Amino acid sequence: MVKRKYIFLAIIIGIGIIYLTGCGRDSGFAANTVENAAISDTGSADDSMAEGETDTAMLLEERQDEGKEKEESGEGLESGKELEPEEELESGKELEPEEELESGKEAESEERLESEESEANIDNAYKETPHLPGTGRKLEDFVPEGWEILDSAKLDFNEDGITDYVGVLEAAMTDMDGYWMFQDYPRILFAIASDGAEGYRLDFQDINLIRTRGEGGVFGDPYLPLTVEGASFTTHAYGGSAWKWSEDVTYTRRDGIWWLAASEETYGYGGYITSYSKDDWESGVGIRKERSSEFSDIEKNWESEESEYDVVYEVSLEEPMTLEQAGKRWWLVPERVTDWEVEKVAYAEGVELTEDRVTLPDEAYVDYCDEDCILYRFNAGSDADETFYCLAMYCWQDKVLSVLAKEEAEISYPKLYNGKIYYSADITENVSYKTMQDGIEQVTEEEDTIGVRLCRMNLDGTGKETVFEYRYRENTEEMMERRIPFLSLIYEISGDEVVAEVYIGDAPHLFYRMKTDGSGQKKIGQMPKDFNDK
Repeated sequence: MVKRKYIFLAIIIGIGIIYLTGCGRDSGFAANTVENAAISDTGSADDSMAEGETDTAMLLEERQDEGKEKEESGEGLESGKELEPEEELESGKELEPEEELESGKEAESEERLESEESEANIDNAYKETPHLPGTGRKLEDFVPEGWEILDSAKLDFNEDGITDYVGVLEAAMTDMDGYWMFQDYPRILFAIASDGAEGYRLDFQDINLIRTRGEGGVFGDPYLPLTVEGASFTTHAYGGSAWKWSEDVTYTRRDGIWWLAASEETYGYGGYITSYSKDDWESGVGIRKERSSEFSDIEKNWESEESEYDVVYEVSLEEPMTLEQAGKRWWLVPERVTDWEVEKVAYAEGVELTEDRVTLPDEAYVDYCDEDCILYRFNAGSDADETFYCLAMYCWQDKVLSVLAKEEAEISYPKLYNGKIYYSADITENVSYKTMQDGIEQVTEEEDTIGVRLCRMNLDGTGKETVFEYRYRENTEEMMERRIPFLSLIYEISGDEVVAEVYIGDAPHLFYRMKTDGSGQKKIGQMPKDFNDK
């Protein structure tokens, strides 16, 4: 691959550990599913924390203090007072190289990717959680030995006039050689329904929908108390470091089934939101708002209470998901999987690869997951001075791992939609650069990324086609005096449409909308929208 790109990635990896503590979501489209109905003011995530100062929140704070030995729980908070975002921007202090790198979406996108891949290499696999009792006389009867209630809320979701409960369980601390430590278990979201004179029965339990203590970054435990309204409840999470995120997801019960009703997420620097997303499955409409994450743009708009977003658009949502489906499609699900057995490795037509060069799913960072399969990509190593990148699919039921694509250019963001697999890939070509060294003009030629494309193929790897393509330069024979900026393609598919964001280094990010086959393509905006006015 490109030397310059490897140098860039090496720098990113060097600060990846710092960013890893941010534990945010994928950077695409407001960190992918940025949504919910509990925090209506997108800049008020901090306020929502203040509102959560209930007995439960106080208990959470005490437990967080107890667990500060853990590396990610509070080092950033204990090391001294951290400057507030306003102070950092107004202090006049020149940004360090790492801060400059993090300030742009180029760094934001790459840091998340590298952080996620680094996280996949840490051996912190969760243990299997217990099945809760099916019946009980009171809430405490559903707590297994060695577990405790982290949070609970009252509501009447079966509408029989008797109090029901939704709650969250976590494994109790255990004595490890004289030290009280938290155990490596997922948290359990559960609900119990009143059953008349019989007491209560277990309505559901799910281990995928609540972030654990270690999934909040420098901020520490990201958990915020449950809230309820009518027959609905909302989960809340908030975390990160200087760059912060929030997640609020609402579930409602209809006809005896729990459904995902609404979701809202934010991502930004301190209290300044750069990405916002809200999905309302009742109306079938999703809202996306994006604005520049460059520090120069943030500083310019920091004091503006009504600072506009650069790009605002809507997407049509798919059919509503059940709570169980939503849990199995969450990006953190692979962290909770305890069985990655592979019974067979299959290869698509045209993919030749020895088995020792295949990365197994338990060793990879998973890009996409649902109730049927996962998708991930891996570096297959070098062959005759060429590096190959592969795309793989692992199916839960038959435990078959299929290597579906092999590319010389890097593969990113694979997704499955309506029986097709989509992914973005770099377009690489040899580029001639003209430079001056000691007053002497020199010409060097190297392989570089000159564009990005969106591809799709069938589930067996056949029928590969290009849906969308963007090239930074059309004339590859022209001598370049300036380096081609970093290029990346991030996209979202919903309602039989694709919205693609093309990141172009220090130039505006371009947004396009099109059908899933690439037809009807049109530009819908750029970020920042006033780039030429800088």
